[in-house]
Amino acid sequence: MRVRVLILLLALLIGNTATAAKVGPSPWPQTRELPAGEGPWVVRARFTSDQSLTRLLERAAPWRVDRDAGQLIIEVNSRAEYQQLLDEGFAVAVDPELTAEAFGPVPETPDQTESISGYPCYRTVEESLASAQALVAQHGAIAELVDIGDSWKKQQNAAQGYDLWVLRLTNRSIPGIKPVHYLQGGLHAREYVTSETVLRYGEWLAAQYDVNPDVTWILDHQEVHILFHANPDGRKVAEVSSTRSQRKNRDENYCSTGSTTVGVDNNRNFPFDWGGPGSSGTACNETFRGPAAASEPESQAIIAYLQQIFPDQRNEGPGVDLVTPVSLDATGIYMDVHSNAGTTWWPWGNVNGVFAPNRFELQTLGRKIAYYNGLTPEQSNAGGAIGGATDDFTYGTLGVAAFTIEMDGSSFWPSCTSYENTLVQPTLDGFFMASKLARAPYRWAAGPEIVNVLAAPAQISLGGTVTITARAEDARFNNTVGTEPSQTVTSVAIYAMPPWQAGATALAQFQPSDGAFNSTTENITVDLPASSLSAGRQLLYLRATDALGNAGPVAAVFVTVGQSDPLFQNGFE
Repeated sequence: MRVRVLILLLALLIGNTATAAKVGPSPWPQTRELPAGEGPWVVRARFTSDQSLTRLLERAAPWRVDRDAGQLIIEVNSRAEYQQLLDEGFAVAVDPELTAEAFGPVPETPDQTESISGYPCYRTVEESLASAQALVAQHGAIAELVDIGDSWKKQQNAAQGYDLWVLRLTNRSIPGIKPVHYLQGGLHAREYVTSETVLRYGEWLAAQYDVNPDVTWILDHQEVHILFHANPDGRKVAEVSSTRSQRKNRDENYCSTGSTTVGVDNNRNFPFDWGGPGSSGTACNETFRGPAAASEPESQAIIAYLQQIFPDQRNEGPGVDLVTPVSLDATGIYMDVHSNAGTTWWPWGNVNGVFAPNRFELQTLGRKIAYYNGLTPEQSNAGGAIGGATDDFTYGTLGVAAFTIEMDGSSFWPSCTSYENTLVQPTLDGFFMASKLARAPYRWAAGPEIVNVLAAPAQISLGGTVTITARAEDARFNNTVGTEPSQTVTSVAIYAMPPWQAGATALAQFQPSDGAFNSTTENITVDLPASSLSAGRQLLYLRATDALGNAGPVAAVFVTVGQSDPLFQNGFE
């Protein structure tokens, strides 16, 4: 029997452990009576312990959990399902407003000819691929599409289903092994915002290459890989308003009688602690984990690709190893983008009360990213423990700093007004910070950032001087759940080559505008004569260090020496 869970966060007041043996009483009026009608409804429900929360997660799919209040919001499809919740001891009450929002008509857009009906901001599976193909055609030197495998339906019949396409972005003319920032969207089909957002990030990077100096150094020396539809079969079903609640893939071996209960939850199907808490062995449940670990073609394709692009950086022990740490020199960042819990999650998520061995580094990194995306940073079991998830697999098996980014929003299908005005840009900002940190995420996140970099003038003669100003900050963290320590900025250097490369020597040291490095935030300046630089347009690299010796992410700026503007060379003034 299917119960789909929509979990609404009322107050993110979760402690650092993200667990609680007991939660407080419900502030909402709740009853143990059946409502009128046949359903479906959205109901407010109360859980009283981690154990009761886990029981619910094993049969249903969470959005958000408020542990302090002990509150869930649950979608119930029939009187029988409602009665089952009552029989299991959950006090529930229908929420009329949320029921109307969830089951009301799709917004009318009579002139719309593209995208999902009623949601012109979200491209379909086919439109997403067409956009990615157009991007590659326009930016072929830095972009390519990689077919990493087939969806379940295509595996059954080549004329049906879809390929799983990854957009790979890097300057291929610069050789070598490069750190990777991997993002994927759409693993859960109904979460419209995720595929659109990761694809927009790829489009923005491609458009900003050789324009934005930070984008330029990232794509010169690193790689960004974007799987924009991780579950295209399911997404195609979810694009139809009457079946938009489809979450799982479309493996028809499981619960084939239900229009939106078919398939396996790929985010419970990964090998690390497959079968653990928060997943279900019942085929029609939304958190059905499948018959075996990595049973699904989508999971298999993603796993094989991750093992191809990331080195194995964790020498884990036998079984489910929760204690072996990863070297702080490990590279790469993994992001699985979902909605709509409004959180930045890191491992472990499969158990309650157990921290990852790189807990503090992951926490620092998560708080750094969350400074930009505004999504509450916490361990991923804050919403209840789940086994077989992608982030635990990627960190636990490969040692990659792994995150689940849960975008915000009032539902799985936020309006385009909400998406464009409040949701998309902060998430993109968080992605960009992660890309900056992907070379050394366990180290660089603790160091100072450099922002507001300006070269004046940006173009100088062979005998001229350029003044570069910026601000170094060591306290850019989201401190809504705990407080990240910050230190005094102690130095900022500028380089003519990437500072991580062997033989890199600083061109000069910045000076603090107030005369002393004695704060977590410093305005800085340096004058560089043209004689210290190469002729032509070039990237200069900035890097700051704090009082604990933590070096932060690199920033960059374009400077041109000895060349005049081509516009004036052509006689225009």
